[in-house]
Amino acid sequence: MNTPLIRLTGVIRKKGAFTLKADAEFGTGIHLLTGRVGSGKTTLGELLAGIGEPDSGTIRWNGGRRVMLLQDTSYHISTMTVQEEAGSWHGDAERIIRTAGLTGKEHTDLLRLSRGEVRRLELAAILTGQYDLIVLDEPWAGLDEEARRWVRQLIDSHAHEIIVIISHDLTSLPHIDQLWEMECGRLKRLGQVPACLSEWTLAPPLVRYLQLKGVQLSGLSREELEEAVCRIPG
Repeated sequence: MNTPLIRLTGVIRKKGAFTLKADAEFGTGIHLLTGRVGSGKTTLGELLAGIGEPDSGTIRWNGGRRVMLLQDTSYHISTMTVQEEAGSWHGDAERIIRTAGLTGKEHTDLLRLSRGEVRRLELAAILTGQYDLIVLDEPWAGLDEEARRWVRQLIDSHAHEIIVIISHDLTSLPHIDQLWEMECGRLKRLGQVPACLSEWTLAPPLVRYLQLKGVQLSGLSREELEEAVCRIPG
């Protein structure tokens, strides 16, 4: 079985006055896509997930092509209870419920769950569903710290797939393999984390602060950043 790989060649996508341009390869691992609001991150995520086609250029796959896109404003629920919803994903319903931490709530009405519980159920179904590409657009939106930690750990355990994270919240990240930056519609691969971090022009304040303090970052996960803070000289 071929290792999943997505290759974008000469991709151009126009939306009014905005133009996205991308030449890139996404292989297995966890990718972080960063950039300012309106820079084209969500548009790229939708193209990768097959929502719409580029105006020109090609998106080619090596290996499987099972794709899931989760956006911060979307909910994929379509049934009434936790058990029914877990079963609707055509995976191992028991495993999904167990992974989501909802054992004992199998017959609970979905409308009685918190937003965090619904998001955990969705993510458990997605991340145990053997997808080749998972695009997570603001996966921590509306979640409390406990749920954020759970999502982080679940994503970390599925790094054998292609996972693209689009997020402005960089305080809850799992371990990141590849860092990408989108600026004014142009996609740039910064490289492997942590070697590429010195090239990150739009790095968040905490990363810039640690670099100015001479701290060598080992990565961008919550745990790696906390460890770096503890190593601030003086």
